[in-house]
Amino acid sequence: MDVAPAAARSLGSLLERMGDPLDPDAYDWPEPRRRRGPAPHEGLTDDERFQLTYAAQVEWGTEGTFASLDTARDPLITRFLRTWLDQEVVHGELLARVLRSDGGRVEPAHVTPAQRRAARRGRHVNRLARVALGDDFTALHMAWGAVNELTTLRFYGLLRDRTGSTLLRDVLRDVMAQESLHYAFYRQAAIERLDGNPRGQRVVRFGLAHLWSPVGVGLRSREDADRLLHGLFEPAPTVVQRIDAAIGTIPGLAGLDLIGGCLRRA
Repeated sequence: MDVAPAAARSLGSLLERMGDPLDPDAYDWPEPRRRRGPAPHEGLTDDERFQLTYAAQVEWGTEGTFASLDTARDPLITRFLRTWLDQEVVHGELLARVLRSDGGRVEPAHVTPAQRRAARRGRHVNRLARVALGDDFTALHMAWGAVNELTTLRFYGLLRDRTGSTLLRDVLRDVMAQESLHYAFYRQAAIERLDGNPRGQRVVRFGLAHLWSPVGVGLRSREDADRLLHGLFEPAPTVVQRIDAAIGTIPGLAGLDLIGGCLRRA
């Protein structure tokens, strides 16, 4: 599901379509099992456990991201970010519960004192950047969010296509539907701020080219992020090409080759 190309949709209508956070009680959860020996037929693989642990910690980590980036002056964007936060935290809980049902365990990574200090520093830096760049900072925030949401959406799609777990497929189906709307909002908000704005386009292109790193870096190591990217995306080069092509439709970002270049450097 990818609603972003329907550019005629207003940001308000996209926000209304997001609805409420997912209901964990809507799924048929098995009794958590103790993992002893080989997993059953529908059990998770070691790679899937690593990928879901990483993803759950990143989804929970949106609390820290929100704390450092809640600087928008647009009330619609503020509403969106609060909706986004509420939904992403539940995504993390759902993925963690899938892991628990397979005998795994995952703890939030963003609640350590070091991470909380980093969020406070980030908020201070972002406020200064907001003053220096004005609304172009919001354009950068929205474009950055679009890149992260699209990458996450495609990551979940590949994981869903490959897994043998019916439970994981069901959870990811609903998570992806919300992630798709998050991506659509970020993308459209970026386009509205960058269309006909050469300075903003230069700011955003520079910021993504020189400052962006794969989502989760900071919560997890760069080596973990490289393992995640290679494990999911290296066998799917056409998916990477489509991600970069979609990013390139945002004004000023054509030919940026952000994800492909990140994989090659890794």
